[in-house]
Amino acid sequence: MPGCARKEIVRQGQPGIFHCWSRCVRRAFLLGTDPLTGIDHNHRRQWVLDRLELLSASFAIDVGFHSVMSNHLHLVLRTTPRLVDRMGNQEVARRWLRVFPGRRVLDGNWIEPTEQQIEILAQDKDKIAVIRRRLSSVSWFMSALCENIARRSNVEDGCTGRFFEGRFACREVSCEEALLIAGIYVDLNQIRAGEASCPEDSSRCSVWLRIGARAQIPDASSLELDGWLAPLSLQADQLGDVPSTNGRRASDKGLLSMSLEEYLNLLDWAGREVQGDKRGAIPAHLAPILERLGLTSDEFVETVKDFPRRFRRFAGRAAQFRARAQEVGRRWLHGVRHAARVFHKSC
Repeated sequence: MPGCARKEIVRQGQPGIFHCWSRCVRRAFLLGTDPLTGIDHNHRRQWVLDRLELLSASFAIDVGFHSVMSNHLHLVLRTTPRLVDRMGNQEVARRWLRVFPGRRVLDGNWIEPTEQQIEILAQDKDKIAVIRRRLSSVSWFMSALCENIARRSNVEDGCTGRFFEGRFACREVSCEEALLIAGIYVDLNQIRAGEASCPEDSSRCSVWLRIGARAQIPDASSLELDGWLAPLSLQADQLGDVPSTNGRRASDKGLLSMSLEEYLNLLDWAGREVQGDKRGAIPAHLAPILERLGLTSDEFVETVKDFPRRFRRFAGRAAQFRARAQEVGRRWLHGVRHAARVFHKSC
């Protein structure tokens, strides 16, 4: 069966959640310590995080989960196109000029545009209309991230050419149960790779920022470590779009119907199960979480472990698979049988 076209996965102008990933050329360790040459590129991982923080403050796209590995990166992004539609022309121009100031900035600095630059761009209504669409585009978000890191790394190495393997890859995550599995899969990347032994040591994953923010002593003068990430917990009153109040992210809307403590407990247990040789029974205090989401506990760990193989371009409930296949004119989409086995809520 041929692969899905990008337009079948990412529908322009519509809100959605996407798991995106990009690999370095030849899977070389261009973001970590190269085992062959011994060259240490680990400082580039911080470049990625700094760039993500800028993009989160500028695009109408939330970063839900991330992991920056030695030779690839993972992101779970949520698009909120309705939020950018509400912005005035000047705000759209300001955000765009932060990311694309009109000249290459390869030192990681954030250059705030001048009022004159903003006003000139804001007056070009045709260009502003195009920019509005781009500010909620996953493709433009990933391009603004990967191109900057590639150019900056090539300057440091004194070379030219590709840094990442072609375009990024992505899969749509269409329900909360699949989002939980995608988030845990991303947050366990350093543990699976042997770079960390537990979530609190996974310093290149989003869970480390959430744990650090939770343990941080409250201080009104300090910014939260995870203030640029989408909040983990979805509040009962958060219906529709919820604009950001801190200016560091696209929105304040949460991701999952669970507390951070529940997520961390589930993540910790899943990490131990993924590393272990034998699967154990799910602890009694964690079972209600999966039952509430309609997840089959027996399949949960295997799904986290084999998430990319089970769900290639779309992750959700079986009914959603069938609806999307019909929408794009296909008989079926890969992963529908796994979805029927794992996700039991409204299948």
